Amino acid sequence: MTTTDEGRRQAARRRSEEYRDRRRRGALVVSIEVGPHDLHGLERLGLLPRGERAPCAVACAVAQFLAGAGAVADLGAALFPGGTDAA
Repeated sequence: MTTTDEGRRQAARRRSEEYRDRRRRGALVVSIEVGPHDLHGLERLGLLPRGERAPCAVACAVAQFLAGAGAVADLGAALFPGGTDAA
């Protein structure tokens, strides 16, 4: 067995453990497409530095945005109790 084989096994084991951990937490890994309009919105919200386009920075900004979505939904429910989605 070569070092490369052992490295591949360790990487596969780590991915498998991470997958099981996500399942336990109810988390998902998804791919999304973020366009220029979305990037500018993240900049205006202060979640992404102006002009920053590194994938990791964009992913962190999107994650921050989504982390706040529940609180925004709760605020809407508190402001408009018992309301239905208005079209």
